[in-house]
Amino acid sequence: MAYFIAFDPRPKLAIRTIIGIAFASISVGLAAAEEKVEPVDLSDIRGMRYCEFLLIYDDRIDVYNTSDSAGCPEDLWKAIDVAKLAEAHGVNKAQLNGPHFWAMDEQTLGMGETKTFAGIEARYAASLPLSAIGVGTGSDPYKPYTAAKQQTMIFKAGNPVYELVDPDGNTYALNAYGAEVKDGDPANLSQQLSPAEGWSFKVSTPTEDLTIEGSTDVPVQMVGDDFHQYYTRFGTVTQ
Repeated sequence: MAYFIAFDPRPKLAIRTIIGIAFASISVGLAAAEEKVEPVDLSDIRGMRYCEFLLIYDDRIDVYNTSDSAGCPEDLWKAIDVAKLAEAHGVNKAQLNGPHFWAMDEQTLGMGETKTFAGIEARYAASLPLSAIGVGTGSDPYKPYTAAKQQTMIFKAGNPVYELVDPDGNTYALNAYGAEVKDGDPANLSQQLSPAEGWSFKVSTPTEDLTIEGSTDVPVQMVGDDFHQYYTRFGTVTQ
């Protein structure tokens, strides 16, 4: 779902990101522009846990995440009734996303107002098109979409980057991974995923820091896998 001052290290159980899927339409972009957001810098976050709340309206999805809050206690998270959550926030439907774990080392997110969801505080992170949730709990696997999100991700030199490669050779870096990942090691996705025809998964280790930036002015391309984990395209764009 997507993301967006000094670095402020936080407890490993609770720092988190947003799905990273953001506004692919002008109307959604304008709705997001009305939200007051501020940059939040997070460091030493590789493997840190987070949760997200998706509030679904007629024309968009608003995403709130626990990146800059007190975290996502497991007992409260498991007890959430999404129907009651939707009713409490006056939306058509609510969905839960997570828990997930950061796959990068540092990032800057644009975050806004804080809301409380069944006892868990989370901050506004993005407004998404309805297509971002596909037919169920996330965007349709291996179908890229445009994301206009305020997010800078840094993958430190010498640390692994988990990547999807599309049929045209474009490369996407994993933003965050879920609890389904065997042994909590995304390298195991090479055996767990079932990529669509022409797609492949690989692990690379950059010799220099890899920085991926996105903004509402310069959208990025994203894609989800069959575990509803999200990746952002980087490097030379294949035409």
